[in-house]
Amino acid sequence: FKMVQVDPTSGEPDNKASKGFDEEYPLEVVELTPSDFMAKIPSGDFRRCWDSMGTDGEVLEKFALQFKKLEDAVQAVLDFLGMQPMDGTAVVAPADTAGPKKPHTLHLSGLFMGSMPVHVRAQLQMDDASGVVLKMAVRSPSKPVSQLVAECIR
Repeated sequence: FKMVQVDPTSGEPDNKASKGFDEEYPLEVVELTPSDFMAKIPSGDFRRCWDSMGTDGEVLEKFALQFKKLEDAVQAVLDFLGMQPMDGTAVVAPADTAGPKKPHTLHLSGLFMGSMPVHVRAQLQMDDASGVVLKMAVRSPSKPVSQLVAECIR
């Protein structure tokens, strides 16, 4: 940027310093992720919307998440994807200490870039070896968008 002196009464550059001088402005690092472009929009009947999407734009992924509690993993998935939890699936049922570790299903809905509907069906389950295993299916009208959303998991 070039800075020049300006006459406060006329608003014109001062002739003596017409060449100006270099000026620098520090810029902060900003990280944008696909979730920044996702609107949390409830879709009404998740199952109907999921089925109507079909499988043409579907992407399936599996991840090992380093969490010790299922509740923390669910919250992290919500944060990573930036989508609206549906059907009360954001709440993990209390664990049954006598039985096996049951999987938790998460239904998510959103609009990518304000116009493209995206739905996610995720299953999270505790695993003694790897923490939490996440199996996720992402559906949208565009397979590249589905892949981009799936890649939000870190």
